[in-house]
Amino acid sequence: MKKALLFLPVLLLMAGLQTLKAQTAQEIVENYLETIGGKEQLNAVSSIKMQATGKAQGMELPITMFQKAPGMMRMDMVFQGKEVTQMAFNGEEGWSTNFMTMEAEKWDAEQSEIMKSDMDFLNAFLQYEEKGYSVALEGEEEVEGTPCFKVKLTKKPVKVEGKEEENFSFYYFDKEAFVPIMQEEYAKTGQMKGQSSQTYFSDYQEVEGIYFPFSISQKFQGQTVFDLAVEKMELNAEMDDALFAYPEPAPASGDKE
Repeated sequence: MKKALLFLPVLLLMAGLQTLKAQTAQEIVENYLETIGGKEQLNAVSSIKMQATGKAQGMELPITMFQKAPGMMRMDMVFQGKEVTQMAFNGEEGWSTNFMTMEAEKWDAEQSEIMKSDMDFLNAFLQYEEKGYSVALEGEEEVEGTPCFKVKLTKKPVKVEGKEEENFSFYYFDKEAFVPIMQEEYAKTGQMKGQSSQTYFSDYQEVEGIYFPFSISQKFQGQTVFDLAVEKMELNAEMDDALFAYPEPAPASGDKE
């Protein structure tokens, strides 16, 4: 009998561990979406306009960002006194301002296709199954001292240099708050291909019944490369699709119609 009594706490501990293991990635995502406002509230959003201040390499950059369903996005910033478009995407092709010529330049086809595959209006986890995505619980880890669930989000494969490659990222959900506090992803192209970067989310604030992170920080190899502090956010703002379209150059004054 004495052995049984001593063994009881071990049984209880094992039962507790089984309960923790029963937490699935699907449940974590459902809790998260409910925590930040619920699917009904999220699905009612058709556009977002955001004003923020970015910090990079010791510079402060006023930023205005536009997003419109189902997959349009534009980010403008003031750089050295001039307004430039850091990136714009109309759902099919993207473009940005060349910082040397200050002229708009279209992205190449591969870059636009990668953006199209990664573009998720409002939230990557919203209706993720309908989009052909999958989620998997990869265990538990601490992020800067905070216990987290590590969830892998896998999207549809992307083509890079003609080769189909897996498209995934990891989200670290605070075990108590059920919101992601860090996302880890891997560069798909360029000299940094295959290397990871981390994006940290904090200061969640309510905007018209939905919670958004108002502080976002990106790190690479442990060094902070970009900080974003949101100052104002407007939901369902009026936006013309032309805002996201590539600005065709005006005809030269000597051209005839």
